[in-house]
Amino acid sequence: MVLKALTKISPYFEQQGSGPPIVFIHGSYATTSTWRKMVEQLSNHYHCILIKLPGHCGTPEPSDFSNPSIETELTLLEQVVTALTDQPVHLVGHSVGASIALAQAIKGNLKLRKVTLFEPVSVWVLRRAEDHEMANRVDTFLSTYRRDAANKAPYVCGQVIDFWAGEGAFDSLPDFIKQGMEPLVENNIRHWDMDLSTSYTLLDLKSCTVPIQLVCGTESNPVANAICEHLSEHLPNSDKHVIDGASHFLVTSHVEKCLRVLGLNSDIEP
Repeated sequence: MVLKALTKISPYFEQQGSGPPIVFIHGSYATTSTWRKMVEQLSNHYHCILIKLPGHCGTPEPSDFSNPSIETELTLLEQVVTALTDQPVHLVGHSVGASIALAQAIKGNLKLRKVTLFEPVSVWVLRRAEDHEMANRVDTFLSTYRRDAANKAPYVCGQVIDFWAGEGAFDSLPDFIKQGMEPLVENNIRHWDMDLSTSYTLLDLKSCTVPIQLVCGTESNPVANAICEHLSEHLPNSDKHVIDGASHFLVTSHVEKCLRVLGLNSDIEP
């Protein structure tokens, strides 16, 4: 039974190292390489499990494009984690991956020791908190992005990168990364729809007692910082950390600071 379960989920994860388990979830338009620099340091002391989101990293496309649900990702996450470890895990996510990690903490069906959210893009929180200014920024962006995506505008993926990380962020990426992002537009729009259709409430956040680290950068879109601020206000067992000079992709640009602020380096026990 264990072998059969592993065969079913094998396209959806990588693992490296041994020790206390840390589960990483990458973001939209991304791959498990997001965590490469972290895992290089951590795998000597930790069992690093890297989730591959549906439709990314060569995995099969999700089957819910017509009615996107975060339960697709949560079911996959549960299957991978329970097949690979019976220990409580430290769940780490970036961007959409952080939104998925937050949803898992709310759902509460996995043994979580701690959760770390790097710039979660949980825009549903803005609406629940009645943050109309930031919610309107999202709506304005999405209106243009959806239109251009429908019209097959070249490199429309760059609009998302620049929205979260700042003007010019996409242009600074290597060509091979840009080219790898372009086929993922439909998946990214699914992620937006998945988030906007969530039924979570502020009460769900207040009822979530898992220890949660919230990490954002000073140079990120104010929307991202607003999301972290609202989460910090409503999650009862959370700590917020701001990394100076960092933008949305802080997990690759500020690796040492991310590890240090979270107490996750080779010299510190989890």
